[in-house]
Amino acid sequence: MKRPVAIWINVTFRLIVAFAYFLLGFYVAFYSEFDLGTNFGVPTIVLFGLLFMAYGVFRIWRAYAYFKSTDEEDDEYQKY
Repeated sequence: MKRPVAIWINVTFRLIVAFAYFLLGFYVAFYSEFDLGTNFGVPTIVLFGLLFMAYGVFRIWRAYAYFKSTDEEDDEYQKY
C-alpha cells in the first residue's frame, strides 16, 4: 500500500525533531560550560544532556512505530 504524502511529511517532521533533541542533548552534555553541581559524582549538566539524548532516541523510535503502523494492508476504509 502506497503511503500518502501527509504521512511522509509527518514522519520527516518527527525525525527532524527527534534528531534536534538528540543533538541538543549531545551539546548540553559535552560542550556546555554551565556548572550546576554534581549528583552521584556526575555533573548535573551531563545528566540533563543524557536525558535529552534518551528522549531523542525515544522520539526516533516513536516515529518508526508510527511509520510502521501506517503500513497495515487490511485497512478498514479500504474494504468496500
